Amino acid sequence: MAAAASLPISKRPVDVLLVAFFVINVPILLLIDAQVVLPPSLFPHFLRSLVKWHVQSSGDFLVGDKPSFFRGLVLCEIVVALPLLLSNAYAFYYGKQWGRMSGIIYGVYTAATMVPILSEIYYALIPGKSKLYICYVPYLVIPIFVIIRLLPLTNPFSEPFPFRKRRIFKLQ
Repeated sequence: MAAAASLPISKRPVDVLLVAFFVINVPILLLIDAQVVLPPSLFPHFLRSLVKWHVQSSGDFLVGDKPSFFRGLVLCEIVVALPLLLSNAYAFYYGKQWGRMSGIIYGVYTAATMVPILSEIYYALIPGKSKLYICYVPYLVIPIFVIIRLLPLTNPFSEPFPFRKRRIFKLQ
């Protein structure tokens, strides 16, 4: 049985927002987050200054101190999440059915990486944790939303969200 034809992106406003999220996060990952693991000489001064400003204004001790577990997670972000961000931006924009699987993989992977990060923030003895939560919690919430968006549907780009029909399992 052939998959149903995808709706144009203009008929899927939630996917427009998700495409924007994926696209915006590519330069953030490459130009900001990558500074945690790559040599400073690879980045222009204004980008290094931007990261220093972020650390000072938000109290982001993870980016500032670069603990080993955080460096490992950022390296995984570059190797795993970057290709997923690019492929999901394409798949969601053009309604490619394989985007369902890559979106679920991205959602599960990213949500899972946020557990140790948010735990570290929670247990840290620092003031002003709310600023850090504002920076990091969206990277838990949006991936979980992506999972919720994709998991119940066999052809998620063929019908508008919130979904109305053709569920893989019935929620009762």
